[in-house]
Amino acid sequence: MLKILRTIIFGLLLFRAVSLNAQQSRVDAAYTFLQKGDLDSAKANIDLAILHPETQLDGQTWYVRGFVFKTIYNQNEKSNKESVSRLEALISFKKSISIDTSYENILENIKNVKYLATTLYNDAAASLDTIDYKIAIKNFDIFRAYYLLVDPSTDNFKQKEIDFSNAIATVYTQIYEGDRQGKADFLNLAKASYNKALTFDPNNINANYNMGILYYNQAVNLIRQSDYDLDIVALNDVQDNSINLFKASLPFMEKAYSLDPNKRETLLGLSGIYFSLNEKEKSNEFKQKLEQIEK
Repeated sequence: MLKILRTIIFGLLLFRAVSLNAQQSRVDAAYTFLQKGDLDSAKANIDLAILHPETQLDGQTWYVRGFVFKTIYNQNEKSNKESVSRLEALISFKKSISIDTSYENILENIKNVKYLATTLYNDAAASLDTIDYKIAIKNFDIFRAYYLLVDPSTDNFKQKEIDFSNAIATVYTQIYEGDRQGKADFLNLAKASYNKALTFDPNNINANYNMGILYYNQAVNLIRQSDYDLDIVALNDVQDNSINLFKASLPFMEKAYSLDPNKRETLLGLSGIYFSLNEKEKSNEFKQKLEQIEK
């Protein structure tokens, strides 16, 4: 009986070894096909390897899979801003990092993640328009997640977050200006994006100036759109709301002025704000500064 039991155990161990070798062979085959340029066969073999319990917990398996999908992306999907292969490559490299913590493995995985994350950032920047802005947001969100995975230093990432927030706010403003009634929500989205940039850098001149301009233009548009036949109560409401908007614009415009006293647009904006708030002396002060600069 003992002899039979030993035979069964040996048989199971032998079967496990054969199974493991078979799955490892799939990983090796995937790498060989990759070197030969047969990407379909490489993908087929590595996808089978990650499904098997013997190799799905091996960091090298996921690294090879990441490399296969990275190659597919580079050769076939580089122009596709929503490439599925790029995402599969990133998922695989991330999985490899979590399994194999050896120094050499981590360095290789980080190098590949940084490369693919950079392509996401570039695609996000290239999609910053009124048509593809959702793709830009999606790619930047994925970029953020993987960039911080391999470089958690917020200081290195901060400027990219500021630049993207300012850029997407500009897109939101363009959409709003194209249809102020139908796209009113985009004005709030623009303000939220500029505010996000300011949370990272309160002294960011672009975010401060553009926030000031948003409120300023909102006040001006409110006045222009008001009906001259409004009753006195409604007219007072328009006036009160416009004054509140000019007041909301003022601190941002003043901050922009403190950061760059010679910026023509800021001086023009401050002159207009103070004039609208009935502070004629302050308005003339900035008007004179503007004239001096223009001379």
